[in-house]
Formats: sequence, structure tokens, C-alpha cells
Amino acid sequence: MKRKLTYIFWFCLPILLLFTACDDMEDKPFTSDIAGDPTETDTAELYALCEGLFNQNNSSLMRFSFGNQRMVRNYFNTINHRGLGDTANDLAIYGNKIYVIVNVSSTVEVIDFRTGNSLKQIQMLTENGSSREPRYIAFHKEKAYVCSYDGTVTRIDTTSLAIDGVTSVGRNPDGICVQNEKLYVSNSGGLDYASGLGVDNTVSVVDIATFKEINKITVGPNPGKIVAGADGTTVYVATRGEDVEAGNYNFAKIDCLTNGVTHYNEKVQNFAIDGEIAYLYNYNYSTQTSSIKTFNLKTGKTVRENFITDGTSIDTPYGINVNPYSGNVYITNAYDYTIYGDLLCFNQQGQLQFRLNNIGLNPNTIAFSDKASQSDIDDNTEETENSLAFANKVWEYKPAPGQFINTSTSAYKDGYTYEDVLKEATRRIQQKSIISLGGFGGYIVLGFPQSIPNIKGEYDFKVKGNAYYNLKTGTGKLGGSAEPGIVFVSKDVNGNGMPDDEWYELKGSEYGKATETRGYEITYHRPNPANLKVFWKDNQGNEGYIFRNSFHNQESYYPLWIESDEITFQGTRLKDNAVPENGLWVGYCYPWGYADNHPNSKEGSNFKIDWAVDSSGSPVDLDQIDFVKIMTAVNQNAGQMGEISTEVTTIENLHFKK
Repeated sequence: MKRKLTYIFWFCLPILLLFTACDDMEDKPFTSDIAGDPTETDTAELYALCEGLFNQNNSSLMRFSFGNQRMVRNYFNTINHRGLGDTANDLAIYGNKIYVIVNVSSTVEVIDFRTGNSLKQIQMLTENGSSREPRYIAFHKEKAYVCSYDGTVTRIDTTSLAIDGVTSVGRNPDGICVQNEKLYVSNSGGLDYASGLGVDNTVSVVDIATFKEINKITVGPNPGKIVAGADGTTVYVATRGEDVEAGNYNFAKIDCLTNGVTHYNEKVQNFAIDGEIAYLYNYNYSTQTSSIKTFNLKTGKTVRENFITDGTSIDTPYGINVNPYSGNVYITNAYDYTIYGDLLCFNQQGQLQFRLNNIGLNPNTIAFSDKASQSDIDDNTEETENSLAFANKVWEYKPAPGQFINTSTSAYKDGYTYEDVLKEATRRIQQKSIISLGGFGGYIVLGFPQSIPNIKGEYDFKVKGNAYYNLKTGTGKLGGSAEPGIVFVSKDVNGNGMPDDEWYELKGSEYGKATETRGYEITYHRPNPANLKVFWKDNQGNEGYIFRNSFHNQESYYPLWIESDEITFQGTRLKDNAVPENGLWVGYCYPWGYADNHPNSKEGSNFKIDWAVDSSGSPVDLDQIDFVKIMTAVNQNAGQMGEISTEVTTIENLHFKK
């Protein structure tokens, strides 16, 4: 499972708790889409940006209309028939346009508010063509200003949608706002932390008229969220410190007239402002609890230690936004970051008014409109048709031991039987949520609503996992978080609708090479007591352990729903692909033919049925397939990454026809 990205990105994503808390949380029960009475003052619609999962190209935009009480989960995709891209960070409505900042894809998506149609996808690239990695957007008169991780602010003309200027600021800007004819840009330095440079601690002041940096104000280490005060002379910023778990977060005020800084004794990672009141979010790593308090900006004192007054529980607050038309406070709940999150609306007294459930993966930013759009779409029909292109059933799920086993990522809850696990795994696959296969040999078998045809010379299906590239490895090879799994296919020859016909391996790039060991067998032993590391022994004379770590403290890493005290897997083992570099482990990709090996957006995640071979290695001619099996193919402990474990979110039929 991928964890090391968190070391790099935590300082840039203010409330991302991915490896410290998420997998110990309970998955949420099924709920209806709307709970309570969604009514609002002077508000026609709201839009929720869901950033999706890093490097999975699945960001989405949800629209809810208060007039007809209808939610369109994948609003942008439904109208434009394509996704927003990878890891969307910011959303704003300005004039008659919607702006979406997509960080990893390095784009600014501009959408016509009235119709929902894409007007332009602005590429945020440097002169040499590399990504700027945009983060946040602010507006002033006819211009939009976008801060990017490459240390720049880009100016965009909101009429022509052309870039008409770029200026340099500090390191890895992670927030921007406008106040008193100036831009205030928080310089986090978060991407430099792992390299030893340390974080930045400044806010750049850019004169809008000249579009030049005129000052740098020291506010504290790793500044992030930054918001202009309602009084026109102040700016507020959250500084997040250098140590993730030390809790050195602080809330600071900048006087825009004097550049003086006031530090409050308030721990904050994210916040929202409504007039004189700020809503401050913080996460305590010692107690693994979160809190939201109300703070009076005029007096500098806490109003309520707990904003929520009616006992409503939120697992993982991920975004805080205030509706400017009503003053109601909207909080998004990301749960375990791998399932669809919810949006909860509270009045200013901290009482829940209504909630919108299952709106998308990792909802972060909400935008409100007092006008209604005029797009005419039927979201339910479109989503139902599109869902037929993806795997819809888990027939078998037998993971090997691993750090994510017996958590929601393995479709397990306390007391679950194997039948319960299969039902939950099916639900997660239908929702395109991550399922971990554990160490070597762990596997999953998936079925489809339609057969996948074999189109000669074309890719037939895509296996989506959570691999990503880290192109800064310096080796020239593609490396990052590859955790390769071997893929098998089967056709329902006997026509009984079950995966009981012959399986055929898809030849990957390493088939028949010295980089694979065929006939490999490994046996895992249940630990006693349960919270010990898991011992394994293979048929090559080797033995070792699936090691426990401090990030995942569930009762056992051995699948609790499996009654046997030993689990044996047979198959082909690929050579270890992860190596330590500069203090981090890098999982290098094999060229092609393996699951969770290349990012979902890359050709390397696509597969051809033509690659099928039988047990003797002879090619097999299949006109179509009905089932796919994926198996973790590497047996390696990769330090802070833990064991190499293939992950799957879904499989897409690339020849799907409605």
C-alpha cells in the first residue's frame, strides 16, 4: 500500500491524515442520498469539488439544486463525457464561470456556469513543458490568479481565458487571497521537506498593479490556508509546522497596513471565516481526535470550544466552507479517504440542518450560487449506463496477510464472515474504492455486467489501482509506488455465469525472463498472540515476516475471517522492484502487463486479451472474457511502505457499448 507520498505531500494538504488514522476507522453504513430538509436562504445551487485519490484521475464535481432537491454526483463528467483530471484542489464561481484547479493534471478547468460545458482547459506548464502543479485560485476585477507549487503565481484574463502573466514568489505556494489591492501567497516549502531543505515560513505580498512581489512576511513554518479578513485590512493564515505529529500548528493574523503579524494560541490546520467569526479545524495526533471551534477575530478569543452542539459526529472533517448567502457552515466528511464522503450543513449555532451523502471521493471545497444553472441532465440514467462499463461483482477475495488486512480496505469489519466480506468487497468495487490484496499471492476475482470482447491489436480493459510516478528518482526509469500484480482472464465457456472455467495468464513484460520465479509457493502462519508480525516460509528455502508498523494497529495482519491457521499461495513471483533512495522507498515499474504498476491515466494500466497464454505458455485465442483475477506478484518488505501489496479499485471494459 502506498504511504510514502504522505511524507512529501502532507505539508501541502492541510488535513490529509492518510496513513495515521484512516484505515482504523469504521466504514460508513449505507444511507440515502439526502437526509434532513435541504433548504437555504437566497441559495439556488451548491457545487462540491471532490479531489478523488492521488494519481487515479478521478476528481469529480457534484451539483445540488435546492429548487428541485436533486443531486448530480458527477456533474462535469455527465455533461462533458470526460473527467476533470487528477487531484482537484480548489473550486470557485466567478462571474458566469466555474473554475476548478486540478493539481496533478496541472490544469485549470473553466466551465460555463449556465450549461456546465467546458469552455477551456488551461494547461499550467512552464516554458520547458513541465507541470507547474497549481493549487489555489483568487480573483480581482477581470483577472484570476493561480498559485502553483513551482513557486509562481499565474495571471489569467477571465474574458479571453488566456494566461497573460507569471510572477515568482516563495517555495511551493499553498494558498492565495486578495486584500487591499494586493495578493497574499502562503509559501509552504512542503515539497522540499523530505529533501532536507526544510519548509518555508513566509507569505509573499504581490502588488496587483505591477504584478511583482514587493514583500515577504515571516509568519511561521509551513503556511497553508490563507483568507482575507472581512474588514479589508487583515489576512489570516494557518501555519502547520515542520513535524506532522508534533501539532505545531498556529493561527496568525497579518495587518495589511503595517505587515505586522499576530500569533494566536490556537491550533489550526484548516479554517473558514464569516465576518468576525472563524471556524477553526484541528487534528490531535496524540488522541487521534479532531475538533472544530468558533473564534472571534475581533476579540481574539474562543467563542465555543466545540462548534457542533447537537452531538453530530464527523469521522474525518476534510473541508470547511461558509455559505455567504446564509452564514450556514458546510463541513465535508472524508471517512477513510477511499469511499465516497458526505456533506453536512450546520447553522451558526452548530446544529445539523441536513446532509448530502456519498457525494464523491474526498470532498474538499464547496461553492455556492444564488442563481440556478440551466443544464438539463438526467444524472441517474447516465451514471447507471456508465456503471455497466466497470466490474460489478467480487466472486472471490483471498488476500494474503498485510498492514491493510482487517480494515475497511480489505472489506472487513469486526465479526464479518467470508460472505459478508464478499458483499462489502462488491460494494467497494462498485464504488471504485481501494481493495488491498496483501502480500504475495493475495488475489481477487472480478466479474462484469457485459463480456469484454477481444479486439485484435487494441487494448481491451484497464485495471485501476493506486500506482503513481515519482519522476525525481534520478535514475531515468519510471519509479514511484508500483506494486505489481499478475493478471489472469477467463471466459464463461460452460455458460453458467460463474468463474469455474480455465484461467489464462496474461503475459507481462517479464514473462519467461530471469526476473520471475515460476512455481513459487509461500505459506503464511497465523501469529499467536494475534498482534505479532506474521511469519512466512516459501519453497525456495527462504523465510521471513510481514512486519507490523505504527500506522496500522488493528488486532491482526492475518485475515481474521479465514479459519485456517495457515494460508498457502502458489504462482509466479516477480523480482523485488522497490529500492530505498534518499530516505524513501521507490517502487519501480515493470514495462507493461501488470496491475497497480503504472498510473491509471497511463497506457501501462491497459491490457490486451491477446496476451493470454495457457499453463504451458502457448498463446490462447479468446474472442471475449467474463472474469479477471489479479494476484500480488512480489514478496518484498519495503521499509516504511510496508509489504508490497497490489491494490485494485476497478476494472474498466474499454469496448463498452451502451
